[in-house]
Amino acid sequence: MLASTSGRIMLRTATSLGGKTALRALSARAAGGFVASASSNVSAKPTVYPMSKAWFNQTQYKSTVAKPEITSERDEYNVSKTLVGPTACAEAGIDKLGITGPTTIYKNLTYQELYDHEVANNEGWVASAEYGDTFTVDTGKFTGRSPKDKWVVLNEGSESAANIDWNNINQATTPEVFKELYDKAVAHFNTRETAYVFDCFVGASPKSKHKIRFIHEMAWPQHFVTNMFIRPASEEELKDFEPDFTVINACSQVDEDWERHNLHSDVAVVFNIEEKKAVILGTWYGGENKKGIFSLMNY
Repeated sequence: MLASTSGRIMLRTATSLGGKTALRALSARAAGGFVASASSNVSAKPTVYPMSKAWFNQTQYKSTVAKPEITSERDEYNVSKTLVGPTACAEAGIDKLGITGPTTIYKNLTYQELYDHEVANNEGWVASAEYGDTFTVDTGKFTGRSPKDKWVVLNEGSESAANIDWNNINQATTPEVFKELYDKAVAHFNTRETAYVFDCFVGASPKSKHKIRFIHEMAWPQHFVTNMFIRPASEEELKDFEPDFTVINACSQVDEDWERHNLHSDVAVVFNIEEKKAVILGTWYGGENKKGIFSLMNY
């Protein structure tokens, strides 16, 4: 794990944190330069993603470690596609959400490709770690989730309205607020030339297994969810993939109208169970992607 002290990044070994697992939260084998997917129909260089000043004015760091001996499952994972052209969003299935602007979609990238994109996009820093080159990212002012900024849409007369225990943890917001935030996230992606899409599964049991789609601006959050969720083992599993829930993560955007929306701050993590969609604004913390879906599984 990495932490910052007086502007310096300091590395602690995994053994001091209870074993190798602590440094394996995100992992990829390091290699120089961008490597196009073997299954991509077009080779494309990732767009450089400049990190904002707001991102740098924060203090907690997470790591993604390169460990060459982890070879079997990770190295064999490859259903990667790079979709290029005016139909890229349609091919990725995100045009149905209103996202039609990007002309390059990086979909289900391999671990190696994710690492290469992280480096090429300047999304963080590479540190030398005990277990290999480690890619580090600034998660912003949030070193964990921001519970006060998490909301669930109260759709009057719906199943979730009747079954959720609405309180200061399961905070309610309105469909109108969700629509404004959703439209903001979609509009942001429509200004971009690129986007990252990860189609995956949650729940090991066939009875409770669900299809999830994540849409991100950058490679490293995709790296995070690629680790946290069940990866498709083959392209066949992605044939006619229709997600049961979609998360649109526009973390670089904030809700300037949060007071009018009666929210806690300009950060918003909002789930609409009936629409099977969620939007994330204003927080770089990767765990928001994971915990939201796990909450849905508990529901």
